[in-house]
Amino acid sequence: MYCICTAGHVNHGKTSLVKLLTGFDTDRLKEEKKRGLSIELGFAKYSLNNKLYASIIDTPGHENFIRNMISGAHAVDLVLMVVAANEGVKPQTIEHLNILKLLSINEIVLVITKTDLVNQKELLNLKNKLIGFFSENDFNNIDIIEVSNKNKIGIKNLEKAIFKKFNLVKKDSSQPARLSIDRVFSLEGKGTIVTGTLLGDKITKNSKLEIIPNYKEIRIKGLESFNKERLEVTPGSRTSINIQNLDTNDVKRGEIIAEKNHIVESDFIYVNLKQIKNIKNSSEISFYTGTTKSVGTITKIKKSKIVKIKLRNKIPFLIGDKFIIRNNNGTVGGGEIVLYERLKNESLLKNFILNDINKISILLNEHKTLSLGKLQKYLGKNISGINKFLKNKKEFYLFENDSYIIRTDDLKLDSKILYKNVLMYHKNFPLRKGIPLSNINDKIEKNILIKTLQNNKLIKINEGFIQNYSFKSKPNKDQLVIIKEYFKRLDSNGFMPPTDKSLDIEIMNYLISENLIIKCSNNVFYLKKSYEQLKEKVLSLNNKFNQINIEILRDNLGLSRKYCLAILDKLEDNKIIRRNRV
Repeated sequence: MYCICTAGHVNHGKTSLVKLLTGFDTDRLKEEKKRGLSIELGFAKYSLNNKLYASIIDTPGHENFIRNMISGAHAVDLVLMVVAANEGVKPQTIEHLNILKLLSINEIVLVITKTDLVNQKELLNLKNKLIGFFSENDFNNIDIIEVSNKNKIGIKNLEKAIFKKFNLVKKDSSQPARLSIDRVFSLEGKGTIVTGTLLGDKITKNSKLEIIPNYKEIRIKGLESFNKERLEVTPGSRTSINIQNLDTNDVKRGEIIAEKNHIVESDFIYVNLKQIKNIKNSSEISFYTGTTKSVGTITKIKKSKIVKIKLRNKIPFLIGDKFIIRNNNGTVGGGEIVLYERLKNESLLKNFILNDINKISILLNEHKTLSLGKLQKYLGKNISGINKFLKNKKEFYLFENDSYIIRTDDLKLDSKILYKNVLMYHKNFPLRKGIPLSNINDKIEKNILIKTLQNNKLIKINEGFIQNYSFKSKPNKDQLVIIKEYFKRLDSNGFMPPTDKSLDIEIMNYLISENLIIKCSNNVFYLKKSYEQLKEKVLSLNNKFNQINIEILRDNLGLSRKYCLAILDKLEDNKIIRRNRV
């Protein structure tokens, strides 16, 4: 749905204009009626034609109610900037225009009201001044509509201008559904009701939504938009959600209802800042985003438009949300929330150009790899929006069924490093089978590095070891001579080989891993063939006597106690026999 917002100085005719367009008086509070002054946000349904309609948010103009104006303007497609013909540009006109500029709201229709109070010459002079004023503020070629609320002149022209703007709008479907709560109340027979302007995607009664900061899933009893029950509510709509499982004490204005795993809650943020007045470094500021306000401290980063803000309390937001900063000098700046985690390397933010490619690169510099689930929070986009953005982006590589992302350059570099490490390992330990997989940390990026090298037939995984693709462990000539002599020694005394000498640990481990020698207890090593022969004799004796122990072996094979223990321990460890102990 299309969302329209009014802006402008107090008593310039915003609420009257909305009433002319919609037939609805948005001043609903007794105090507003009494004072003739809008205090809270007002909402009305506006018919664009017989089938289409828009939401109109009427914002207060008085400086004391600037927070409500910000709340109303943060989520709109079009602003009707109202200037009274008899007063012209006033303080809130300037401040509201600054807020719109800081929130990157560019679609504006300038509505000059109360034209019945001035003559044509005065009106022409005002129009020329307004064109210059808006041009100075980077708003060029805006539509200007002259209206008299009293005489009901110009409304048709305004409706045409609104419809023209509506036909130009393109909704962003990459963001998740969310609603910043601006009202909480209870109705008899219904229970808890929250209202707000729906952003992002549509919602239904079956949508899986949570409330932040409680992170509790809500059960939707019913949906309404402009006092009509809806099966589905589209973005831009004024929305009422009847919550079944929470009461009014569990929900507050400023909290957010949204799809799961998108909204961030933090008291620290990096923001892209646009200043309209000087903001002193390390000064205290009031920070506004959506319907939320918090006090914080701003810290500038050298050579960067990115600044960091430490807030007194955690606030909920979506990355990419616009914000306004105010202090004793009024509105002083605004911009876009960029990141919410402290960076180890803040120098990356120097000369930072704000776009999603640069943002992902910084995040991958911090984390090496990221799941697309986490990117939802880091980018403020839903999965389909992320996939659409990443499509054909050669800078990044998706893996694990497109569930994780890594920089392509990092994948290439780290794969080369891992391959070099494998080759170096073989060089340093030529008799080992390779790098044990268990030695590789279990970070997800290691899996993609290994798979990349496997796919390129540079490495292989063999018995739990990472090896060069063509590698086979084998001794060199000198080692072969040593091994040959050692085998002669082991074979020199039957089933009681000498135990007074062993070889270098690397050679011994190689012989054991290749199953060329069998290690038993008591530092006893057998050649493979000797071990098999001895095993058969032990099993034969076990069958003959229906039991086996040291005495049987010693009496029948002539082995000393040391060798009897060695072979029995080995066979028992391998669950080949179960000896009885006398």
